[in-house]
Amino acid sequence: MQRKIAVIGTGSAGLLTAAHLCTWLDDSWRVYCVYNPAKPILGIGESTNGGFISVLERATNFSLAYPDDLAALDATIKYGSKFVNWRAQEWINPLLSGNIAIHFNNRRLKDFVIQRLTKLWPRQFAVLEADVQEVQNFADHVTLRTDQGLHDFDYVVDCMGTPSSFESYTRSDCTLMDRCLIHTVEGYDYEPFTDHIATRDGWMFGVPLKGYKTYGYIYSQAFTTDDDAAAEMKRLLGAKTLEAGAYNAQYDFRCYYANEIVSGRVCKNGNRALFFEPLLANSMFLYIYVARLIYDHVAGSQTASHCNGLFVKAVQEMEDVISYYYQGGSNFDSEAWRAIAGHARARLQRRTQFSDYLAKLKALKSRGIMNGAPSYSFSPHTWQIVDRQMGYQSFDAAPSGA
Repeated sequence: MQRKIAVIGTGSAGLLTAAHLCTWLDDSWRVYCVYNPAKPILGIGESTNGGFISVLERATNFSLAYPDDLAALDATIKYGSKFVNWRAQEWINPLLSGNIAIHFNNRRLKDFVIQRLTKLWPRQFAVLEADVQEVQNFADHVTLRTDQGLHDFDYVVDCMGTPSSFESYTRSDCTLMDRCLIHTVEGYDYEPFTDHIATRDGWMFGVPLKGYKTYGYIYSQAFTTDDDAAAEMKRLLGAKTLEAGAYNAQYDFRCYYANEIVSGRVCKNGNRALFFEPLLANSMFLYIYVARLIYDHVAGSQTASHCNGLFVKAVQEMEDVISYYYQGGSNFDSEAWRAIAGHARARLQRRTQFSDYLAKLKALKSRGIMNGAPSYSFSPHTWQIVDRQMGYQSFDAAPSGA
């Protein structure tokens, strides 16, 4: 009899988790995608890293070489993130993994992935359309109480979005950003990058999709009012009004992560496991890593405590990355940026793990073997590029006689 694992939710994290499990679990398992088709998918167009492409290639035969695959997701090619107004020069931040990725419309992802998994993994993949009302975590199974009755599984991955309570979560202090305004434009000039444009109040992302581009103005409510943010965004984009199209016009967010991604036979991924501001598509990177940890656990190669420990370590490294970018400020000498940079510097001073890692990279660079260092969210090569462009000089040798 096949063992059964359910992935609840068809946002990006849920679909990536189901795809990863279909790829690596053998046919003694059946992976169920459980979702309520009446519930809308939230999203504003997403930017990815190379790991996203790897998951889709293996699970769905997605290929950047096929125009139909790109068209199915409203996708465009991405080679990195373009940083503007952070320093005197514009520059391209490398991808976190791989050297090519995409921007895509996440409202298109569900149909594409479910159709492909159904075709390619008929013995291992199934769909259950149901509204999950309760997840009951027992010693030897999990029961889902749904509007379609009770359903038992060996494991469940909860990807049902932001938790209603943060009792078993840690609130991150890696950023002061907590709000985003959305504007979409048509007829734009495409470049194969995700925009990261520093502004007076924070920064603005730009995600280019087929036929339109979505901008998000990121700021802190502690320093910027909604009216002031909207006025500045309109000025920068030459817009008379902000038009969000099919997306929500405004998103409030908080950065957090679960203290455990595996508890008994219930696992978490997506916004149920973590959320961080969209700098460098870092949450997507972590969703893929969590999917791999979940596989390791359900396949029996790693304990829950080991996976939980690796998850927290990875999240804390990503927190350090976010603070690292902010610590040097931007081209704007505004109240908001002075607070943003000061907060980031103070936080990193408390993170001895991060300062120890930078010291290790500096020592290895002095010996000509920096690329042999372990990764810390980024590869050593990427750290060197980013550090040079941001002007931090973290790895430069001390002057002679210092």
